[in-house]
Amino acid sequence: MWINYLDQALLLAALAVSVNLLVGYAGQVSVAHAAFAGVGGYAVCFLAGLHGWPYLASLAVAVLVTAVLGVLIGLIALGLAEEFLILMTLAFSLGIIGVLATFDALGGVTGITGVDGLRLFGKELDTPADWLIPSAVVLALVFAVCRRIGESPYGQVLKGIREDAVATRALGKNTFGYKIGIFAITSGLTGLVGGLYSGWLGQATPSAYGFPLAMAVFAMVIVGGNANLAGSIAAGIVLTMIEPVLRQVLAVQSTQAALVQVVLYGVLLLLVMLVRPQGLFPERARKVAVPAPEARAQASPRPEPPARTPYDEADVVLRAEGLSKRFGGITAAKNIDLELRRGTITALVGPNGAGKTTAFNLLTGTVVPDTGSVTLNGAELVGMRPDLVVRAGLARTFQDVRLLNRLTCLENVMLAVPGRPGERLGPLFTPGRGVSRADREAAAEAMRWLEFVGMADEAATPADALSYGQAKLVSLARALATRADVLLLDEPASGVDAAWVETMLAMVAAVRDEGRTVCLVEHNLDVVRQLADHTCFMELGEITASGTLDELTGSARLAEAYFGAQ
Repeated sequence: MWINYLDQALLLAALAVSVNLLVGYAGQVSVAHAAFAGVGGYAVCFLAGLHGWPYLASLAVAVLVTAVLGVLIGLIALGLAEEFLILMTLAFSLGIIGVLATFDALGGVTGITGVDGLRLFGKELDTPADWLIPSAVVLALVFAVCRRIGESPYGQVLKGIREDAVATRALGKNTFGYKIGIFAITSGLTGLVGGLYSGWLGQATPSAYGFPLAMAVFAMVIVGGNANLAGSIAAGIVLTMIEPVLRQVLAVQSTQAALVQVVLYGVLLLLVMLVRPQGLFPERARKVAVPAPEARAQASPRPEPPARTPYDEADVVLRAEGLSKRFGGITAAKNIDLELRRGTITALVGPNGAGKTTAFNLLTGTVVPDTGSVTLNGAELVGMRPDLVVRAGLARTFQDVRLLNRLTCLENVMLAVPGRPGERLGPLFTPGRGVSRADREAAAEAMRWLEFVGMADEAATPADALSYGQAKLVSLARALATRADVLLLDEPASGVDAAWVETMLAMVAAVRDEGRTVCLVEHNLDVVRQLADHTCFMELGEITASGTLDELTGSARLAEAYFGAQ
């Protein structure tokens, strides 16, 4: 009896681990994975139980089918808010179970029962003891795969998506691809667990994979702790063993034990949410070795700054022509023409609502213009995904900073370093030390940029513990780490204490001195006067004047429209 429950506990813990990778690391809340386990269970019972397929081949088919379903749900889920994602996956789950129950070949509402005689590597699986080793092996396999993904640069991107998908995409990450990929991976793993679970049960029925199983798995994830895989195993085993303890130790009748177990689930969840919302085993910061100063000095050394070129003689790096955008009856941008010259700072100024941030959105591909062109070093950017725009050499910061709060400063900046092999599944599961070596190099480069902005001492500090001025500096370091030639800085000095303004000004000037091109949106005219080589005035969605700040402030019309109010 106890071995039977231990089999179940191991398999449900494996299911919880795979769901935790999706929910805890990537922040994609799906209740469909219990149904995916059901698809895997039905595939095994149909192929191995009814048609005599080898058990291992049936498990392989279960993984493949559920991974394809994961891709499908990932495509549907793209862009959905969390509350709608929950509802969509719930509907998907109910739909899958309903479809499985309608086919006579799958046993209809009663499912496929009486499956026995399954063999794995020549060993027949008849007794609960026979299932113990396969269950433990599958748990170990699922844990190893999920841990390898979660505690890697790939997992760092998943955490970035969890914290802020827009900010992560602005660092050059294809967030859509990662979302689809993690749905496929976790769905395939649940299909594997479901195939073993139905083999252990000897049946696949709609009731076995319904809503109660989905909620039980979620309870294991929440109680154990989001993004803590070991916590999911502990919670899975403990919660599963509640019922046999009630029945065997406390002599509670079977029907009552099931009801008491549900009540205890609810009480435990309530206590965890009220007293310890992070779970019994909270998320741990990913261990990243802070490189020694000599290693940081060798990481992607900065070239010698080029000699400053007068603005009128500098080459045009980015050119926007005729950019326009309407949202319904509102014209957000109208025939924007803008040139950014190499190694210079251009300021965009204008009243609130003039369209300055919209211009940044149009330049970076966050918003697709209705008309117009944007070229970077002669290459057209309009129509490119925002992450590809970053990789082409155009990066931005945000007015509201948008650091990834539960990641450390070092992790925030590391996430921006391009070309890390550990962000791809192929290299991640290839033997060798290439991934770890590249990770150390990325950490060294990130530390160099934190040193550049004076934030190296806060490398291990979570981003949500920073002051606003410190967060702005880390945001600048993160943008620099993208290695983009052109940086769009959205109000870098706004809301910053006076003590931090001079530091920020010095940092932006140093970026220009490195030979990078900067365009900044700024309301503080003293900041513009100190930094800008060229200034453009925006009003009502278009650039109506450009020149030096003194030239613009000398215009009576512009002074009346904006500058006189400063």
